[in-house]
Amino acid sequence: MSDAPGRSIVIAGLPRSGTTWTMRALGTSPGVIRLNEPDNEDKFPAAISAKRRLGRYPCLAPGETHARYHDLWAWILDGAHEGRRSQLARRILGPGERNRIYEGGIDLTARIAGALAADPPRTGEPCRVVAKSIHAQLCIEWIAAEFPVTPLILLRHPANVLASWMEVRLKDGRNSTLESRPEVQARYAQRWGVPPPGDDPVEKMSWRIGLLIAALEEALARNPDWVVRTHEQLCTDSVATFRVLFDDLGLPWSDETERFLVENDTPGEGFVTQRVASDLADAWKRRLDDDQLATLRRVLGWFPVTTWSDADFDRGSA
Repeated sequence: MSDAPGRSIVIAGLPRSGTTWTMRALGTSPGVIRLNEPDNEDKFPAAISAKRRLGRYPCLAPGETHARYHDLWAWILDGAHEGRRSQLARRILGPGERNRIYEGGIDLTARIAGALAADPPRTGEPCRVVAKSIHAQLCIEWIAAEFPVTPLILLRHPANVLASWMEVRLKDGRNSTLESRPEVQARYAQRWGVPPPGDDPVEKMSWRIGLLIAALEEALARNPDWVVRTHEQLCTDSVATFRVLFDDLGLPWSDETERFLVENDTPGEGFVTQRVASDLADAWKRRLDDDQLATLRRVLGWFPVTTWSDADFDRGSA
């Protein structure tokens, strides 16, 4: 029997849709290397130069060429090993790195750090990676065409996503790169006949949520063999539902996996992964007021979103 690892897994989902929790759970499988947003320029300086001309949400279709972004994902799927130059880049970015909003390398400090961390070394050793991304929604088909990976698309009820973005004042909820990038407009918003959002912050966040969900749904429609889950599904008896997911992904289950899911099923808030899973599905009903919910439903109506119907936004629904 071959000792080669199985296919690497790329988790693609919206920010605050349970991607970190899912990545950590899958990362308990024996022999897996788990990577938390290795394509996020906030977390890995190597992504800064690779995404400089692509923006925060790279928009690439299968067959298109982008050498630097290809090299970034080749490095990620090699295990994303960081050398001395990347460590120096982190020091240059300094304590304010998480407060920056990168939109193509306009920040001089980020450009210097990105240049240092560019072209990181690879080991060439076979490995199985579980990498989660909150910025690959518009290029996940490109990644799957370029590399032998299994995409796991993770969706979450849009009202829960909006409530969470508002609660933590999410940087990506305040970043205008989606509506300002010409290629995103041409490939998605204009093709769908979607108008730009107005000045209301809730409308802007709802617009970004709608675009990303609709783009993922289109990718899924074209790739029915991909693995897809909703956060709400995984929160329903999480040990049992994750067992099925592990089987679908060909990942070995371990005692550590079950221990992780049980120990993290505790109260928590903000960016921590501890949650009482059974309480999360309907959390939006407590966290959004009627005006916020009405704005979200109005804006989502502009997009070809099909996973949720009007009934799913009824406060009285189960």
